[in-house]
Amino acid sequence: MLMKHLVRVTLLAFIAASFVSCYDRDIIDFKGLNYSLPKVSNLNYSKQEKVVTLTWEIPTAIAAEFKRPLEVDIQKVENDIYREIIVVAGEETTRDIAIDPAKTYRFVVKLSGYLTDEARIEGRSERYYSEAEVIEIK
Repeated sequence: MLMKHLVRVTLLAFIAASFVSCYDRDIIDFKGLNYSLPKVSNLNYSKQEKVVTLTWEIPTAIAAEFKRPLEVDIQKVENDIYREIIVVAGEETTRDIAIDPAKTYRFVVKLSGYLTDEARIEGRSERYYSEAEVIEIK
């Protein structure tokens, strides 16, 4: 009886998986736009009691398909809990961030930008992010 039930459940799971595995070939064949943003470089910090100042450099090799100025997105991680995302506009290269000196922090810094109207493809994202640079404050 148990074996019969096990075979039946396995067969149903196999049938369900075969229906779920249907896909749209166009999505799989689409290889993306091949645009990417480089990571920020020379990410550093200075700490003064309740304020951390992050500094970075924005690479000069940015594809012409991106609108200028770019943004820098900073994700504030407080005691391993994601707290907020701070957007730094205008290609600024520094930001003061309030902290609690009793807690530990990690900041995830990414360059982000929007494609120009000429480079956009309808139905695809116009916003791109670089890989992250992470800095820990102890």
